[in-house]
Amino acid sequence: MAILDVFKRKKVDQNESNSALGQLQLGNQVLYGTSNGGQTSQQLLYVTTSSTTVAGRVLDISALTRNSTVMACVGAKARALAQCSLSVMSKSDDGTFVDALRDPSVGTRDKSKAKQVLNLLQNPNNFQNQYEFWYQWCMWQDLAGESFTLWWRKDQKDPNLTPIEMYNLDSTLISVILTPTRYPQYRLSTPSYGFSKDEPLDYHQVMHVKEAAWQGSSGFNKGILASELVALDQDIDIYANFIMQNGAKPSGMFTTDQVIPDAKFKEVASRIKETWNAMTSSRNTDPSKAGQGMLLDQGMTYTPIDMLTLQDAEAAALKVQTMKRICGLFSVPPTMIGIDDQKYNNTQTMLDEFYKTTMYPMIINIEQKLKQHLLKGYPNLCVRFDTKDFLKGAALDQMNFVSAGVKAGIMTPNEAREYLSMKNITGGDEIAASSSKSEPIPGSSPQDTGGGGGAQVRRMNIGTT
Repeated sequence: MAILDVFKRKKVDQNESNSALGQLQLGNQVLYGTSNGGQTSQQLLYVTTSSTTVAGRVLDISALTRNSTVMACVGAKARALAQCSLSVMSKSDDGTFVDALRDPSVGTRDKSKAKQVLNLLQNPNNFQNQYEFWYQWCMWQDLAGESFTLWWRKDQKDPNLTPIEMYNLDSTLISVILTPTRYPQYRLSTPSYGFSKDEPLDYHQVMHVKEAAWQGSSGFNKGILASELVALDQDIDIYANFIMQNGAKPSGMFTTDQVIPDAKFKEVASRIKETWNAMTSSRNTDPSKAGQGMLLDQGMTYTPIDMLTLQDAEAAALKVQTMKRICGLFSVPPTMIGIDDQKYNNTQTMLDEFYKTTMYPMIINIEQKLKQHLLKGYPNLCVRFDTKDFLKGAALDQMNFVSAGVKAGIMTPNEAREYLSMKNITGGDEIAASSSKSEPIPGSSPQDTGGGGGAQVRRMNIGTT
């Protein structure tokens, strides 16, 4: 009974839409337990896509998609992934990887499978191209914390067939169930792509990729962490809109210390209004009376008033801080989406870190999942996203890289030309003699572009050799 008490339903606050393990959840969760007789049982918690902040604001995926900071971060990652080209590689006996479709050492069986898989990945379905598919996939992965890719086979019951089409399922309408054999099944909460909600999809029909795996079969949704931040970011925007659209915008105030009777007040106010309009109205102002003034009675004085701005309320600084925290949550540099200003000579360094620390782990996860689902029984084959374009940098950076590689005896001239997408030349397959020193191309070093330590070296009069 002590074990079963862990899964006993507790009273849930009405503001909590999905409570598990004492935490508000954003997504579809399942709790597992064992009943009498050892049979595995599942308790589906509320299939929902909402979370409630401490202040009482309900936040769902729809609200996340309306937040400019969140969508800028998600869009930056989606574009980076979607622009990558795909290839199927084969591992040779010496441990190197070669193109499975072009290399003559790859067997006919592996080559045929590689051609089918690559055709699927490059032409996912009849209404999306490769870029659109992976852009949408990355959006679900970041917003929902997990993505579900449906494999459409000629025979849906045969897991060994290569799928002929692939689709992104709505991550908010699907939940994972573990069967007694410890294989996952995917239950739809509404019919999708011709599948009934009463018939769960089998493990080989869905590729489930979790951005941050937890609870065994669920992906930790960043929306849980971002709910407070996104709600604050959204409230600042609402506040700014109301201030700018509906707030009073006076240019000044007429004040007096005297007590004015109500009847007299209306007369004075009417006269001041008429005189003020005559002075400031573009229709009634006489251009020949420049510098004209107005007489004030009842001891009145005029005090100019500046219009209320976000800076006055420190909301601007709070807005920037909130946007930066959201960027940190999605692992996107703030400067990449235009929040902070930076020098252009640091842009390549920023992109290098973004691709290495943010995009590359995501790509490794996808590649391993694709191999698990599409290349079972083909141990030498694997799917690769071509990430060389990520880190190539500017044209001069690429030329410095290959020039240093050729002079150091690491690359052949033809390998360098292939890196630069140029045709091979005759006699370019030989390693050149190693050179002890390789100078960068003039005009491309950090010292020439304003970065690095060149200015400090000259300022300290330290000579270089």
